[in-house]
Amino acid sequence: RRVLQEYGKDGQSMKKKLANNLSLKVISVLIACVIWILVSGTVDPVRTNVRYSGVKVEVKNDGYILDAGKSYQIADEYQTVTVYVTGKKSVVEGRTDIAVEADLTQIVNMDTNPAYVPVTLKSVSGISEEDVTIIPKTIPVTIEDTATKEFLVTGMSTGTPGSGYVVGECTTDPEKIQIQGPESVVNKIKSVVATVSADGMTMDATKKAKITLIDQNGEPMSEEYLQFFNISDDHYVNVLMKLWRVQDDVKIKANYSGTPAKGYQVDKITTTPETISIAGSEAALKKLEDNGNTLEIPGELINVDGINSDLEANVKLSALISEEDELKIPEEVGQSVAVKVSILPYGSREYDLKTDAIQIQGLASDLRASYNKDKISIRVKGTEANLDALKTGDIKAVIDLTGKTAGEYTIPVTITLPDGYEQVEEVQATVQLNQAEKTSE
Repeated sequence: RRVLQEYGKDGQSMKKKLANNLSLKVISVLIACVIWILVSGTVDPVRTNVRYSGVKVEVKNDGYILDAGKSYQIADEYQTVTVYVTGKKSVVEGRTDIAVEADLTQIVNMDTNPAYVPVTLKSVSGISEEDVTIIPKTIPVTIEDTATKEFLVTGMSTGTPGSGYVVGECTTDPEKIQIQGPESVVNKIKSVVATVSADGMTMDATKKAKITLIDQNGEPMSEEYLQFFNISDDHYVNVLMKLWRVQDDVKIKANYSGTPAKGYQVDKITTTPETISIAGSEAALKKLEDNGNTLEIPGELINVDGINSDLEANVKLSALISEEDELKIPEEVGQSVAVKVSILPYGSREYDLKTDAIQIQGLASDLRASYNKDKISIRVKGTEANLDALKTGDIKAVIDLTGKTAGEYTIPVTITLPDGYEQVEEVQATVQLNQAEKTSE
């Protein structure tokens, strides 16, 4: 008991000493502060020059230049800058709100061209101007006279409409726009287009499309140029697409003009292909139907004056129809037609014999033969009555493939005619020989 009493007296004495020792208290507080600083510096250290590249420069107060009747432009490479930020890790890293601006009222010297304007930090939470380095600090601004031009807006479509349709017309609203901007840039513009997708469409439709400026070389200009121009509210226009129906199996009829050489006549005219597909408005297709769904090649395009041999010509279909007639050739259809005019001596006629009717002699057992055409033309001379009576079944044709190996050959065709007929000219056929497929026993 005495021991406890003595211990209690000593403890109370120690408390009094600590309570009365002010310097010890101060030292304790300082030690705690140092420890806090060391710990906080480790947990949230200072980061130097944290880089943010490609920061877009926002232009401010451009009316300062525009109101003076001038225009300005900033080259692509100066429309973004790099920003370096110094500060606590928790503040400067991973920011998505770093923003800068160029106030055109702060242009350093308006008498120079280009003029230079400083780039400054916009208000960003937790970051001050002193914490930031912007590269470059100033950017060049080209100031020049304003030019105004009017352009037609050409509507265009991409993609493939639904089966049996093509885009017949693309019109825009507005049909034309006025572009106002830096003279040197406006003069670069050759045309204005607005493109929309027609994928899967089966009826007329109107779609919004952003305009695209096309330069003098036919290349699209950067969208950045749009910000320099006073065009429409959002640089969009409406594009109306009218679909035209596709009419298949339209026959081609070729006419000719002129007279062949003396002693010769036009026997027949053939076209390749014989039929095509044409797209058009309902009114145009009705007119085509009334003409027997036939597209005619005018005679002035095929002139046989003084000719004593076959004439071949390639006719562009665009010469036969036009979109003004509300007709067009679908893109997947060939855009031209081959015309062959058979010119024969008087008293002769041309007969077409299918190649599978040609007899083959001397073909090796391990080969198979095929032809590059499905028929050959045989020209025969005789009396008018005999020529009228001659049938292709009366004509015998033979080729000899003795000794031939795999490959392609142009072979003379031996023609045998009934009595009273004469072959006008030699006939050849192109044959492809391939190895026969082996069959398993």
